[in-house]
Amino acid sequence: MITDDTLREGLQAPGISFSYAEKLELAKLISKCGINRALVSYPAAHISEFNITKEIVNLNLFNEVYSLGRTTKDDVDLIVNTGSNISLHLPFTDFDIEKICDSIKYAKSKGRIVEVAIVDIAKYDQDKLISTAMKFSECGADILQIPDTTGKAKPELVRSTIYRLKKEIQSKIEVHCHNDSGLSITNTIAGIEAGCDYVDTTLLGIGERNGIADTVTIANYLYEKGIDSSVKLDDLQKAYDYLLDLLLSKIGSTFFIDNIPFYGKNVKTLTAGTHLTSSVFPSSYVSLNVYAGSGIIREIIRKENMPIDEGKIRITLNKVKDIAVNEGRVITPLEVVKIYGNLI
Repeated sequence: MITDDTLREGLQAPGISFSYAEKLELAKLISKCGINRALVSYPAAHISEFNITKEIVNLNLFNEVYSLGRTTKDDVDLIVNTGSNISLHLPFTDFDIEKICDSIKYAKSKGRIVEVAIVDIAKYDQDKLISTAMKFSECGADILQIPDTTGKAKPELVRSTIYRLKKEIQSKIEVHCHNDSGLSITNTIAGIEAGCDYVDTTLLGIGERNGIADTVTIANYLYEKGIDSSVKLDDLQKAYDYLLDLLLSKIGSTFFIDNIPFYGKNVKTLTAGTHLTSSVFPSSYVSLNVYAGSGIIREIIRKENMPIDEGKIRITLNKVKDIAVNEGRVITPLEVVKIYGNLI
């Protein structure tokens, strides 16, 4: 029932950047815990994301491997070429539902499992969400992910939404709950109680801003309730120890204070390029790694009153991503300015 998202969502945790070797080691440790499904990457972000996915698939570490992308033909093709299953997220702005359906049909034609995330459950009128989900199900989506993207949902909303979806829609249902308000565990359990098929979790609950539901907490809940005993809790300890060492060496113990709901700095720190350029997410801080986008590089340069050259923006972004993967660390805005300055 658990879908591990540590390798993709976890990489969006403020202050975190995994090297290729670190990400592969985490994948191996997580796979030994009895977790059979994993969302491992965003291939469109960088060649390292594409390559690590291919390696994870070729090593048969999980029964089902997924990669995330936008609802575009290019992203679908890239994911297909990794050998993984296809996970697509909707835009944060308004979208053309027919175009999204065309993307789903195209993805489905590739012979892979297709999952579609209807981002930000809290912004929808429930009837509208149900009708949208029904349309995507009819277009061929095997799994509909229902994320509390902004961490604003309450358990009663998650419970009632998942209950209705399970009653009215043929596709399987997955929940993905963020922890901005400290309710990721409660909301995930509400989804389980309402009958969802899958839940997204990460080791130590790390992820964009202050993260999502924690794996061992949900795994233990599923075990005690007799719902799912496939996760080996003893083996999970080794994966947690490895990740903890990475966090302490890269960030330090202040990470856990920064990650506290409401109070912590991480709640207003963004990593994902798609979030940084969206008005949906208020932000005071940025964390730059392989998931950075050109929009944030442009904004950093603009704040320095430097001339904007789109070609040099792209070169700077690629250098940022290369450093993040090769050195396993985040890049500061000051470094971005220095890299760009050397190009002009």
